[in-house]
Amino acid sequence: MLTAERKRKLLEVLQSEGKILASELSRRFGVSEDTVRRDLRELDRAGFLQRVHGGALPRTPTSVEHKARQKESTDAKKRIGAAAAQLLRQGQLVALDAGTTPLAVLDRLAPDLSLTIVTHSLPAATVLAEHPRIEVVVIGGRLFKSARAGVGVATVDAYRLLRPDLCILGAAGLHPEAGVTTFDSEEAEVKRAMIAHAARVAVVVASEKLGTVAPHLITPAGRLTHLITDSAAADDLLAPYREMGVEVVAV
Repeated sequence: MLTAERKRKLLEVLQSEGKILASELSRRFGVSEDTVRRDLRELDRAGFLQRVHGGALPRTPTSVEHKARQKESTDAKKRIGAAAAQLLRQGQLVALDAGTTPLAVLDRLAPDLSLTIVTHSLPAATVLAEHPRIEVVVIGGRLFKSARAGVGVATVDAYRLLRPDLCILGAAGLHPEAGVTTFDSEEAEVKRAMIAHAARVAVVVASEKLGTVAPHLITPAGRLTHLITDSAAADDLLAPYREMGVEVVAV
């Protein structure tokens, strides 16, 4: 089998089965595992998949830049934001992640809602400045320009001191085995600090991110209490989270 043909078949397997196991594919194609791993490395570098230990998973389709993400899945984000807003209660302490999907939650907050929101997101802080009742705590740090948010030691340390009632978490990818992932290592560290002591963790992701991964792990999927996505998500993609005890809302 020619290299180009083998790579094409690898991508076909990834599309139909949702993952690639190097050991299984080496037997199926009659080549060594080293050959399959080399193919996967090259496909990873070309942006067709995300290599993981033992094989590969679909790469998240979302963009790195905040400006580009504002144009992605806009209708789905509005519905997801509205559903996530229903989790907020009077008097809570809420940690709000950076990103365009967590930002969509703020569009549906009732004007009489009185609680405290802590965020490292500059766009979120700007929106919340207009709310009449919500107390806003802005966490600083080094500005991660592509995300319009703070990162670094100061950001992480500030979140580690909090015990939020609820964390609204964004993600670049979500997979039942690979967990909740994102593009940047510093961004991942901030997100881990956000959820470290949170009573509830609700991840808000468009359906196109389900079953995909990004390079940096935030947390295993079992740490989530809620998954809020859009109704385009197939039942077989949502079933593993329900089996983990995650409350799934598809709107």
